[in-house]
Order: sequence, then C-alpha cells, then structure tokens
Amino acid sequence: MRDEDLIKSLSSRLEKLSGKKIALLTHSGGDPDSIGSAFVLSNILRSRMRAETLFKIPSETSTYSQVFLERLGLEQSEELEDAETFIILDCGSPEQLDDFLWVLDSGREILVIDHHSTSPESFKDKAEVFSSEIYQSVCEIIYDLARYLGYELDLREAEALFAGFYYDTVRFVVADEETLRKACELARLGVNPREFLSTLEIKMDISERIARLKSALRMSIYRIGDWVIVTSRVSSFQSSSARSLVGLGAHVAMVAGESDEGVTVSFRALKDFIEETGVNLGKDIAARVGAELGGYGGGHASAAKAYCRRGSVEEVLRRCVELISEKLGAPAEQVKD
Repeated sequence: MRDEDLIKSLSSRLEKLSGKKIALLTHSGGDPDSIGSAFVLSNILRSRMRAETLFKIPSETSTYSQVFLERLGLEQSEELEDAETFIILDCGSPEQLDDFLWVLDSGREILVIDHHSTSPESFKDKAEVFSSEIYQSVCEIIYDLARYLGYELDLREAEALFAGFYYDTVRFVVADEETLRKACELARLGVNPREFLSTLEIKMDISERIARLKSALRMSIYRIGDWVIVTSRVSSFQSSSARSLVGLGAHVAMVAGESDEGVTVSFRALKDFIEETGVNLGKDIAARVGAELGGYGGGHASAAKAYCRRGSVEEVLRRCVELISEKLGAPAEQVKD
C-alpha cells in the first residue's frame, strides 16, 4: 500500500455515506483510469455502504471510452440532480467537469479522489480532496481501498482496475515495481491481458496518422543544456502527436492547436527528464501557462494539458518554452537547419 494514511482517511469518509444517493463523475470524456475506478468504487459503495449510485461522464464520451463502458456493462445515468453526494474521480481541475461544473456550487457534499498534483489546490474550499501523486493511477487508489476493506474483486472489477494501471502508466512503460506487482495480482484473479486489451485497442485512423506526421513536419527544436525540447502545432490529436514526438527523440514535446476554448496544449516528457530535473509538467508548466493566459491546466509530472483563452498558438508555445527554461535555469537555444 503506497499511502496507508490516505486509504484509511478515505475509507473512514466513505463509511459516512452509508445509505445515501451518490453520483460518481469522471473528467470530461472519461478514460480507462476514471471509468475503471468509478466502476469498482460504485460496486464497493453499493455492497459495503448500502448506497445508491449514479454514474456520468461529462461532455461527449469518446469512442474509446464507449468501448470500455460496454466491456464493463456500465451505463451512464440520465439524471443526477437528486444525488446527495458527488464523488469526482481522476479530475485535476474543476474545469474538466465541463457542463457539470455546476456541481461545485450545488451545496451538496463533494469528494474528489485523484492522483494529479494540481487537484488539492484546484478544488480547495470547493470539495474534500483525497489525493496523492505518489499513486500512478486512481485505479491503484481504489485497488488499495478494496484490499484495506477486505473487498473481494471479481473478474470484471479486476479488468477495470488493470485497464487503469495499464493506460495511466503508458502501457506499463513508466510503471514502477509496486504497480507491476499489483497488476500481476489482478492477473491472478483471472485477467488475461492479451485477450482483454485486444478488445479495447482501437486502430489509429488516418486522421490521427496525418496529424502525427504534420506535427513532425512543423516541429521547432530547442536545446536547454543536454535536453531536447520540441514544440509543434496541429488542429487535432495534440496528445497523440506529443507522444509521437517524444518517441522520435525529444525529451519534452509540447503540441498546441486552436480549440473552442482558445488554444489547447498537450505536454509529454520522458521519465529520465522528469527524474533528473524535478520538473512537473502538470504543476510547473501546464497549470502556470493556463492561469497566466486566462485558462487552466494540470496533469501529471510527465503528461499534462493546458487550455489558454488568450494568446495565439505561437505565443502560448513561446511561453511554455520560457517556463521550462526558467525551471531549468538556462536559456533555450533554437536548433536551426
């Protein structure tokens, strides 16, 4: 167990929800970590706390999330207005609730369970936050909670948690020893990774492939000491493009594009960059640039996103490079042809 105090505190708080009507919310669009943790926590609340649970993904559900929901047999609730309590999962900032932002001003009791570095400050005075960034996923927090409560996971619940482990550690690329040990324990419960994950994988469509290639063509390269920082712009698939640029050789990739909210920037970094520099992309870069430019941001140390309501794509990316330079204490030198 990574953080026994957190799990004990969370368990004690959930016990007080006995018999209540509880709505579980993910961040906008959902993902395997938020959906998997909501699925298992919902079952725990119904079984142990005799609570009635509702579930909703704010905004439009992605194709990938819909496939996962169908695998779990988890249906979204239509009405949440009569919920007594809201539990928000895997959400680093209030803005990620989209059209459910009203919940924070509803007067109901609100709990946030998260592992992002930005959530304690973002939800301060708005909700009770149970968060620890030493966890690699919210599914791992729920795993530890289940073990602490003596709750026996069935196969579908084990699959739900396994998916959160897998995708929030970038297919186990950044998983540490404890996450891998827990994943093996889930496999012993019957999870067949090859069969299970094959049902969730969606082939990359041609639009995403083209976006990745465009991001490489439009890339600007900077050096800060021995670190290679790259920026680029595409109209969609910024997260996928940032991952691909790190795969090409960048230590840090920042890809931006215009959105309905202004400019969206996705950040990715290699593990060795994060470990050696101590830079936290979510807290040090995404949250700062978002706040400075009239929006918001957050995420993990090595993967984050910012939404800026002011400034052009070029201005936003320039500020991102400046912020990284400030953290590293050295100027960024652009690499020319």
